[in-house]
Amino acid sequence: MKHFLLITSIILTITVFSMSFASSTDSSALSLEVTNFIANLLENIFPSNTIVLDDLHIFVRKSAHITEYFILGISWFFTGKYWGLSFIKILVIGLLIASIDEIIQISATDRGPSILDTLLFDFIPYTVSAYIFWFFHNRKGDQSMPGNTLAKLQNKKITPEAAYKKLYKKQNKKIPFTRRAHFIKLKVEVPGERGVNNLLRVLFFLPLPMFIARFGMSFVKADSFGEEMPFTKSELVRMISSRGISINVNSKSGEKVIIKTI
Repeated sequence: MKHFLLITSIILTITVFSMSFASSTDSSALSLEVTNFIANLLENIFPSNTIVLDDLHIFVRKSAHITEYFILGISWFFTGKYWGLSFIKILVIGLLIASIDEIIQISATDRGPSILDTLLFDFIPYTVSAYIFWFFHNRKGDQSMPGNTLAKLQNKKITPEAAYKKLYKKQNKKIPFTRRAHFIKLKVEVPGERGVNNLLRVLFFLPLPMFIARFGMSFVKADSFGEEMPFTKSELVRMISSRGISINVNSKSGEKVIIKTI
């Protein structure tokens, strides 16, 4: 399934790129045919209304941009879901596609890149469609959590058979917004040093931005961990860069260090 989705997303992306290679004359001619069809249809439905063809043509062209990137957002969301990508990486793919799409237009006759088109008519529709599916996917995942199922069973809202099926079926895995950690929370305790511990609580009361933690780690010697630490300095840096990590370190002399990444 994931290979099929990836191929589908690539084909849709190439299709979007191919439209950008067309010259301004060819592109306008194609959209003008659609515009004339819509104009004739509207005149038949609303004969008393006057339609400005140029304004309708602009609307059709921008709507085409919005529609194709809305579809791309859906396609790349499901591709990212099956390939284990975070939501932020799915958005980066969309921004990259929109940027390349506008750059391609440099090679087309009488066309050029537009930052407004990249953000407003390309990336925003892509983001909106991907976010809609991401939101409802993660919401569905919350509703299928074991705690909710057990609560429904306790309140007799579902039968034991239904609860069993929900608990033992494959859970709908949530897609994280990002797998990277941005903050680190430290808790340090030194035995027999009440004043020092109070000072450390104040210093580390708020989470530290990850770049400060990495900067501080650069001054720590690689061999300073000793045998009490089960991993090297480089391994620790990689670990704290991941979201949702919790590390508890207890030294032989009684010091305790708790590291949590957010």
